[in-house]
Amino acid sequence: MSKEYSNHFVKFLNNSPTQYHVVRELKTMLLDSGFIELKEKEMWSDKLEKGKSYFLTRGDASIVAFSVGGEFDPKNGFSIVCAHTDSPGLRIKPVSKKESQGSVQIAVSTYGGGMWFTWFDRDLTLAGKVLVRKDSKVTQHLIHIKKPLLNIPNLAVHLHHSVNRRGFKPNFETNFVPVLATEISTALLDLPKNDKKEKEKQKEQEIELEKEKEKEKEKEKIKHHPLLLKIISEELSIEPEQIIDFDISVVPSQSAQIGGYFSEFLYSDRLDNLVSTYTSITSLIDSNDKSLATEKTVRVAVCFDNEEIGSNTLRGANSTLLRSILKNITYQFVKKEQKKIRSEIFDISLRNSYLLSADSCHAVHPNYTSYHEKRHVCKINEGIIIETNYEGDTTTELISRYILKAIAKNNQISIQDAIIINETGGGSTLGPMLSTQLGITSSDIGIPSWGMHSVRETAGTTDIFNLKKLFIGFYKNYYDIFQTIQDID
Repeated sequence: MSKEYSNHFVKFLNNSPTQYHVVRELKTMLLDSGFIELKEKEMWSDKLEKGKSYFLTRGDASIVAFSVGGEFDPKNGFSIVCAHTDSPGLRIKPVSKKESQGSVQIAVSTYGGGMWFTWFDRDLTLAGKVLVRKDSKVTQHLIHIKKPLLNIPNLAVHLHHSVNRRGFKPNFETNFVPVLATEISTALLDLPKNDKKEKEKQKEQEIELEKEKEKEKEKEKIKHHPLLLKIISEELSIEPEQIIDFDISVVPSQSAQIGGYFSEFLYSDRLDNLVSTYTSITSLIDSNDKSLATEKTVRVAVCFDNEEIGSNTLRGANSTLLRSILKNITYQFVKKEQKKIRSEIFDISLRNSYLLSADSCHAVHPNYTSYHEKRHVCKINEGIIIETNYEGDTTTELISRYILKAIAKNNQISIQDAIIINETGGGSTLGPMLSTQLGITSSDIGIPSWGMHSVRETAGTTDIFNLKKLFIGFYKNYYDIFQTIQDID
C-alpha cells in the first residue's frame, strides 16, 4: 500500500511544479471525490449541509477543504490539518532580459530560504501562471514546459582553485543567472526564411533601425527577451503580443523518483511541503466514509501559500482566510434562538478544536550526527515526528502531545520525538501563527527528511503513507479522545 500511495504522490509531484499547479491538481482530486466548490466572492454558507464536503481556493494558490460531520454541533469545533503549497525557488524578475558574453539569460529572484548552491549545474525549465489578452477579456493560463530549457553553470575548478578549500560562495545576484540560449542561435532563429523580397525588406528595416537615435533607449524598455516570450506564447498557442504579464518560476525539470535498493526513498524537490499538502487532502477525502455520518466536528484540510516567506500575504496563513471560513461554518449551523450569542459560540468552537500543523522535519544525518540532539534522534521510515520547541517555534505542549500520541497508538503508528540542540536555532512554521491567531490547541508534526530546502530532497515512502494514516485517524478519533481529558481538580 505504501508503494502504491507513493507512486500516486510521485505523479502528483511531477504535475505540480508551482503552487498554482498544486492547487489545480488538488481541485481535480476533490471534485472527482464529490466535493462541492465554493467561491469566496459569492454567498456560500447558506449552501452548507451536514454530511457533505466542500472546498474553496484563494488566488489559485491556497485551498481549504472541509467535510461537515453528520452530528456536527457548532460548539464541538474543528479538526484541522494545515500545510503549505509553496517551496523555496526562483521567480523570473519583472524585468528579466539579460545578455552577457554571447548568452541569452533570464534574471531571477530567490523565493524563500533555499539551499541555492544546489541549483547550479541542474536541468531547469519554466512553469507558472500567464495573463493573456483575448479580445476584450483577460484570461489566465498555467504553463509547465516539460523539457530542460535552462542551466546555471558553475565556474570550472581550474578557474577557481580555492573552491574546495574555502567553500562555494557565489554572488546570488551576478553568478546566479540561468542561461536560456546563445545569442548566435537566437539571431539565426530571427533570420527570415522566405523569398528574396522578404530578405530585402528585412534589410531595409534593419537600416532604418540603425538610424534611430533612441534605439538603445528602446532596447531598455523591453522587459523580457523575445525568445522567452516566444517560448511562452508557443506553449499557449498564442501570439507574443497577447501576453500581458506572468508569474513564472524557474523550476527543476528532473522528475521525482522512488529509489534505494528497497524502493524506500523518495527523491524530489519540494517535498517540503508537498508531502504534507498531498497527504492532508487525500486523507480528508479517504476519511469520508461511513464515519462522517456520526462525526461531531468539521474535518478541515487547509494548504496555504507563502509560508516560506513569512505568511503575511493575502494567500498566507496570517490572512483572514481560515478564520473567516471557520466563522461562516459555525454561524450557519447556530440555532436561530442562539443568533445573538453566535460570536461566543464561535469562540467556544475554537477552544474545542485541534490544529495539526504539518511540515517537513529533519532526519538524523548519517554524515552530520553532531547536529542532532542525541536523545531525540529521528530516522527515516521509523515514525512520524512530533516537534517540541520551548522557545515557541512550535506549538506542541502537554495536552496536544497526549492527544496526538493517543491517536497514533489507536492507529498503530510509530511516533518520534524531536527537539533541537541548545546551540542550534530552528525554523518555525504555520502552527504558532495559527494557534495564536485563532486560539486553537495545536501540535507541529511531520516526516523526517534529508536535505530540506535543497533542490533535491529525500524522504521515506513508508513515512509518507503513515502520515496519511495518522491524518485519517485524527479526523476520525480526535473528538472522542478530546472528551476524555478532564480539567485540573
